[in-house]
Amino acid sequence: GGDFAPAEVIRGALKAGRDHGAHVILVGNTAKIREAADSEGLDISHLDIEESTREIGMDDSPSDVLKNKKESSIYIGSQLVGQGKGSAFLSAGNTGAVMACSLFNIKRIKGVFRPAIAAVIPLADSKFVLIDAGANADCKPAYLAQFALMGKVYSENILGVADPKISIVNIGEEEKKGNEFAVETHKILKDMEGLNFVGNIEGREMFKGDADVVVTDGFTGNVMLKIIEGVAKMFFGEIKSVLTSSLTSKIAALMLKKPLMSMKNKFNYETYGGAQLLGLNAPVIISHGSSKAKAVSNAIRVGQESLKTDLIEKIKKEIDIYR
Repeated sequence: GGDFAPAEVIRGALKAGRDHGAHVILVGNTAKIREAADSEGLDISHLDIEESTREIGMDDSPSDVLKNKKESSIYIGSQLVGQGKGSAFLSAGNTGAVMACSLFNIKRIKGVFRPAIAAVIPLADSKFVLIDAGANADCKPAYLAQFALMGKVYSENILGVADPKISIVNIGEEEKKGNEFAVETHKILKDMEGLNFVGNIEGREMFKGDADVVVTDGFTGNVMLKIIEGVAKMFFGEIKSVLTSSLTSKIAALMLKKPLMSMKNKFNYETYGGAQLLGLNAPVIISHGSSKAKAVSNAIRVGQESLKTDLIEKIKKEIDIYR
């Protein structure tokens, strides 16, 4: 799936094979995949292809997909992983469909209330995990407690952070700040032994690196994620506008090209590949709809890292401890 499928997905799969040694199964319309590969001069003779005959639009509801589109790539791809014929599932298609099909075919980890999307947010000198970034609009405090646990394990194993600092998003730092939901969530996290909970965090404080895992409900998390993406796009657009506005600024741009490109790459979503849906029995990576080859390859890399670090089993153990 995705805006640039199948050509960019094919390129990403080939790049992941070269760079990371990944064995990728493409799921889609075989004729279209081969036609795209031929037109782009791509050798896919060593890639496996699993046929799918139905397409999912971005407006299709998850329930309709589960009921009427079991021949789609998202359904079949998640089914292959659920059946043990694949180790991880990746899609840049309809997010709701990815979540519904993955939940149906791969199943929740025993004891997990709700799966949650973990998105990596880059900072100047570090990164933090935002969880939930869009899977659950309506939450209970107990859900956020599990999001904190899963985010902790993800931060430790994928980002390499030792004893990550956990915060919950609120309108103030004080313990009693916010609505009943926020106050109750704070109380639960504060009482959880072994969790490095550092309290509430305001939106403006997140980017100072004071927390390694920022926990919130999926509605707030998704709004935050879209705001971050929008501000970043506007910021780099303004820089480009300023640096191309005159001959003098264009000369300055040439001198600044290397550090500016380095900064752009640091904050480019393609570098991180995709967000992971945590709480299921296998890694599920949700990529940006505009993903090109680099993003697809890096999303596959994230899936591999989850497998190599035994992320799912570690989440299971963490959930068992606090059940």
